[in-house]
Amino acid sequence: MLPLKLSITGLYSYQKKQTIDFEELTNAGLFGIFGAVGSGKSSVLEAIGFVLYGETERLNSRDKRSYNMLNLKSDKANIEFEFQNFEERKFKFVADWKRNKKRFEETTTIERLAYEWKEEQWIPLTSADATSLIGLTYENFRRTIIIPQGKFKEFLELKGKDRSDMMKEIFHLQRFDLASKVATAHSSARTQLDQLRGALSGFETISKESVAALEVEVTEANTYLQKSKTELELVQVELQKMTVLKTNFEEVEKKKNQLATFIERKPEMEVLQGSIDLFEKTEKAFKQELKELDLAKSNYSKTKEKCISLEKIKEDLDKNRRANQAILTELQPLFDQLEPSKNKVSDLESIEKSIALQTEVAVLEKKADAMELSAVAIKQAATDLKEKAEIIQTELINLKSKKIDGTVLLEVGNWFTKQESIAEQIEVKHKRILTIEKELLAHKEQFEAMQLPKANWKTVVLEKLEQLRKKFKTLQDAKTKLMVSKELADYASKLHDGENCPLCGSLEHPHVMHAEDVTGQLNAVETALKTVETDGKELNAIEKKALKIENDIAHAQEQLRLTFVDKETLESNSKMHLSKFVWESFSATDNAGFLAKKQEQQIIEKAIAAQEQQATTTRSQQEQLLEEVKKQADEKATIANQIAAKSGAITNELSQLKVLAFAEYENNEIALIREEKEKLHQENNRIAVEYKSKSDILVQQNQELAGHEASYKILTEQLVTAEQLVTDNQNKIIALLQTHQFESIDSVQAILSKNWDIEAEKAKTKHFAIDMKVAETAVAAAEKLVENQSFDSKLFEEKKMVEAERKTQFEAQVGKVSALQAELKRIQDSLLQKAELLTQFDVLNMRYTNLGTLSNMFNASGFVNYVSSIYLQNLADVANVRFHRMTKNQLSLTINSSNEFEVIDYLNDGASRSVKTLSGGQGFQASLCLALALAESVQSLNKNDKNFFFIDEGFGTQDPESVAIVFETLQSLYKENRIVGIISHVAELQERIPRSINVVKDEESGSVVSESWG
Repeated sequence: MLPLKLSITGLYSYQKKQTIDFEELTNAGLFGIFGAVGSGKSSVLEAIGFVLYGETERLNSRDKRSYNMLNLKSDKANIEFEFQNFEERKFKFVADWKRNKKRFEETTTIERLAYEWKEEQWIPLTSADATSLIGLTYENFRRTIIIPQGKFKEFLELKGKDRSDMMKEIFHLQRFDLASKVATAHSSARTQLDQLRGALSGFETISKESVAALEVEVTEANTYLQKSKTELELVQVELQKMTVLKTNFEEVEKKKNQLATFIERKPEMEVLQGSIDLFEKTEKAFKQELKELDLAKSNYSKTKEKCISLEKIKEDLDKNRRANQAILTELQPLFDQLEPSKNKVSDLESIEKSIALQTEVAVLEKKADAMELSAVAIKQAATDLKEKAEIIQTELINLKSKKIDGTVLLEVGNWFTKQESIAEQIEVKHKRILTIEKELLAHKEQFEAMQLPKANWKTVVLEKLEQLRKKFKTLQDAKTKLMVSKELADYASKLHDGENCPLCGSLEHPHVMHAEDVTGQLNAVETALKTVETDGKELNAIEKKALKIENDIAHAQEQLRLTFVDKETLESNSKMHLSKFVWESFSATDNAGFLAKKQEQQIIEKAIAAQEQQATTTRSQQEQLLEEVKKQADEKATIANQIAAKSGAITNELSQLKVLAFAEYENNEIALIREEKEKLHQENNRIAVEYKSKSDILVQQNQELAGHEASYKILTEQLVTAEQLVTDNQNKIIALLQTHQFESIDSVQAILSKNWDIEAEKAKTKHFAIDMKVAETAVAAAEKLVENQSFDSKLFEEKKMVEAERKTQFEAQVGKVSALQAELKRIQDSLLQKAELLTQFDVLNMRYTNLGTLSNMFNASGFVNYVSSIYLQNLADVANVRFHRMTKNQLSLTINSSNEFEVIDYLNDGASRSVKTLSGGQGFQASLCLALALAESVQSLNKNDKNFFFIDEGFGTQDPESVAIVFETLQSLYKENRIVGIISHVAELQERIPRSINVVKDEESGSVVSESWG
């Protein structure tokens, strides 16, 4: 994460809005936030953490957080924080809440919102939790990026499990936690094995032997089946012949019965054929003529109805036409006077406009007179302001002549600050020299108390150790011989004839050894060995203590030499710095005089600023008055133009009058003139519209009447023609009745009106004739098939019973063979399935075993903790690169079996001890090195070009030399694209920081942020 901008309003001591431009700060690589205790420095970090996560170290949600975080003099609080995450995406987080205007101790709910910068605008996000955007929870955010006051050593001193959980989150070690997946796979494999065992339990009787036995049984059943089939086929052939003969005899009888039915229906069909012939003859002669007669009558009736209807329409239309003509005659005089009336309307409109324009001209002339008076007053005020500005400028010149160049004051102030810093450092080095000399004297006294020669004490100790070693070896050899003698004596005492020797197994023992008792000698040797061991331990302790004192003396001498060198360098720097004092107006030994002069200049600068502000205000007022004069002049010109334009418009309107005189209406009210104009205009419109409407209607009615007259004449002619056509058709039908010998047209219509399907009836008679002929032919053919043959029904029934018996036997055998074949196929398939299941079982069983091994490996996050320990050790290795340098290769960080940090102390034979034993300064150095290593690892993980973290305090525990090493380390980070922010109340540190901001708490306006580079 890289901060870009932070603004705070109403939070804790920040009463008014304060903005920090982090881009200016982070460009320097190392920057600081400085201020007195309680000025609000740490609130900057708390604001960032709160707006991102909604959490704060100082207060929890039960502490009325919204009230206690709100400045007591503010009505609302606002935090806005812009930053760039590891994906180089830009975000803004906002937190807002307000105080209840009626109840001071009540506030609104804190509202937190988040935005992302896309397409040149801030796009709202659905969640205001920064965890996914930054890749860290709040707890790990304050351990790795923004480290609050008193929390810098938290990561160093975390318990093993808590630190492992933190590493899991930061480095995404959850991907190594496969316990759940392995357990699921192991359970699934166990379930599948149980299923396979259950499946295999159904195949216990399946074997190759059972398959072979069933195959023999199937072969025997097939042989018997073929025999049954042959016997059945012979019987079925004989039965088939008898069945055919039986069918032929039955068919002869059936066809004779059908022929008798046809003979009975023959008279009925002959009558039906006569009726059909009469209908077809009558229809052919009369149907078309009757149809034409009906059509002619229908046409005559319709034409007659149209004539009657059209005559009625003509009468109504002529009546309406005469009425409209009377109305038009009455309107004609009014229509003739329409044009003069329109001219009067036009004149009234011009008069109305002229009177309105005259009123507007009077208003404008009055406004112009008022503006003339105002312009005189404004010009006088402008003259007064000009004189005041000249007086202020004279006073400003006098003040500036007394001002000293600000650059000179800054340079002199920096010179005195540096001089004081060098003097303090020389004093620190002097005290350090006295301390080291005292420590060195104490170490030498300790060594002398051991009564060892200084020149060759190591040789003396080694010779004594070698003597003890030789003595110990001699005694050990003697002890071994005595032990062997004692054991042999024991074996010899236990030997008896007829019993096995415990060494060689022999039953005979001709020469048994006789040995003396060596117990007393053995006890004396063991006592001597213990004495030698005790002397060796004491000598080793003396050697270890002497070696430590010698190392301490060498280290103290080196520290003393380096401190003398540093002091000489500082004294040389002091002399050189003194030679750079080139300001004749000040004294290098009079810092108080400089401060007094600086305060005097500050008073002058405030007076100059006040005069300049007054001069600016006066000039601004003067410019406003001049602008007002110019504005009024423009308005006067505009008014004069408007008066001229309106006067010209009045003249133009009066010149257009045609029938009225302006003098007659000049004193009338505009409303009365407008009312008269509107009434006259409406009456003119009514006359014009009504006259045009009636004229158009009359023309249309004349046209329609002429069209109806022509139509009526045509219909009359069509009616005569239709009547003649009816008479002609009636004469044709009378002639046809005589020709076909019908008494009247009614008898013809009776025949033709019969409701029947003539085609269906004709088809019926035709099919009857054909079917009867077919029946006669079929009877003859059937009698020929059974000619000279006979059928015995008793013998036929006996043959059927034999065929049924043979068929039953055959079907039973078919069922048996099918069942045997199905059973054989089932057992063969089961045998193959059993083999496949056994193969699957072997594979799955091996997988189950392997998964069990993996499950034990991943159980209780064992593998993840193992990976976490590797990451932690790598982190410690990276941190040690800087930690070795800071501790002059005396200390090193490592990880124990519980994933907790320990310190290797090279001044104590590389022994390990808890990090809690580190001093405050050493703890800070270790925490700093770990924080840098963690930042590098996070940067590498996120593939981010730059990384950033904040340190709140922590430098008060360091001596000047350690501070110098730490700052050198922090300054080198800029070359590695690392950015570090420091928060401190120690003003001397500000000189070492390239760029910083100051936080000052004012009693009236609260905490105020100022930039050191502005």
